[in-house]
Order: sequence, then structure tokens, then C-alpha cells
Amino acid sequence: MWDISLERKRQIIRLTTIIGIIITISGSIYIAQSSYFKPGGGFYDLLTHLGFWAPIIFIVVQISQIIYPIIPFGLTNVIGDLVFGHAWGFVFNCIGMLVGSSINFYLGRRFGASFVKAFISDEQYDNYISKMNEGTGFVKLLKIGFILPVFPDDIFCMISGMSNMNFKDFFILVVKYRPVSLFVFTFLSSNIIQFFANLIFN
Repeated sequence: MWDISLERKRQIIRLTTIIGIIITISGSIYIAQSSYFKPGGGFYDLLTHLGFWAPIIFIVVQISQIIYPIIPFGLTNVIGDLVFGHAWGFVFNCIGMLVGSSINFYLGRRFGASFVKAFISDEQYDNYISKMNEGTGFVKLLKIGFILPVFPDDIFCMISGMSNMNFKDFFILVVKYRPVSLFVFTFLSSNIIQFFANLIFN
């Protein structure tokens, strides 16, 4: 994919993102209202048979989603919450987020602008890069981005890899700030989806 033009990369990502959003929202609503996914239902029997492979498969999907964010807004986190419950869903989401964030850091460090620009506009890129090596200013931006779900935190991880920040400092910021946003957003979104699913189908 990275041998094609920048605009073509962006078009592919935009298209796959739209498709991903539609599939994920539809899937979340279906999961929330379907008896197949309720405790003791058919899907839980399937998870039981899969054993430890069930969370591993989900975590791998989460890592892939963070590296190549086809589905924005953390919607796959909501699926994890709906399927595994609030506690284990949070644990599995966190593991995927921590591993994916670390990989994004190294992707930014390895491939730089040619990789990051595929996911954001030139204006956004220039804005973030201008703050990249400002020291405390960039750290503050990361903290805000990691806490508030409206910011492209996965992109921030890539840009962090392009900065002069070392991995240890980056990872500490991720551990301290991203789980808070992850839990709050996922918990609220999961309950909202379940509320509307019950409203529509019951």
C-alpha cells in the first residue's frame, strides 16, 4: 500500500473507515439486543470452547485496529465490552491498546511522515509536527489527546515516534492517561448502545 500516492492512500483509508463504521455500529446494535450474545447464549458457549484463544483473537483484532484504524471512535472497544463484560472487556481492550500504541510509536519512528500523512490531512500534520519537539507543550498535547476521545490518539502515538521523546517516557504517558479515556468512553458507549437496542427491538 505504501508504494502508491499519498492521495490514493487517503482515499483507501477513508473508504475502509466508512465501511468499518457502518459494520461496527450495526454489529454493536445486533450484539446488544441478540439473545445469542447474552450470558449463557450460543456465543458464550463458543467462547467457552475457544478457551484462552477467544481473548487472544480479540486482542489481536484490537492491535490491528489501532495500527490501521479502519474503525474510528473506539467502536471495537465497545464490542469487547459487550462481548466480555465491563471488567474483562476493559482488561482485553487495555492490553490491545498498550501493545498497539507501542507499535504505532515504532512505526512513526521507522517510517515517519510518509506513514503518518496517510491518516491525516497536511494541515493536521503540520499543526501537530509544529508542536512535536516543544518539550512540555507536546507532552501536554499528548495528555489531553490521550484523555479526550475527540483527539486522534493513535495518530499521536505515531507522531510521538517521530519526536525526540524516548519510548519509556511515551509508554508511561500511555499507561497513565489512555486507560481512563478507554474505560469511560467504552462504558458509556456500551450502555448507550444497549439502551437504544432495547428501545428499538423490545
